[in-house]
Amino acid sequence: MGTRPNIAFATSTVAQYMDNPGWEHWEAVKRIFQYLKGTKDIKLVYGDRKTNLEGFVDVDGASQDHQQAISGYVLMVDGGAISWSSKKQELVMLSTTEAEYVAAMHVAKEAVWLC
Repeated sequence: MGTRPNIAFATSTVAQYMDNPGWEHWEAVKRIFQYLKGTKDIKLVYGDRKTNLEGFVDVDGASQDHQQAISGYVLMVDGGAISWSSKKQELVMLSTTEAEYVAAMHVAKEAVWLC
């Protein structure tokens, strides 16, 4: 059993075109498989340093065709990721600052739940 959060954004982006894929989408899928083949021995490691719960969040600022910001976060303990997410925000935001606040709110809720 395992998980690969490092390819979550790439796979979700390619999956948006499943109803009418083109040649460029197939090329993107092949690149994802090449990346997986080249990184098959890389894994998440816990305990390389002693830290409390720490989180990181970022937003792309609605640079996609659908004009919805994509926000992502990762929460880590002892240097290892324990929770992460990457998804489109539900509403179209008026500014990147507003999108950042919404993303920060989601990671804060997850951090409170984990604590």
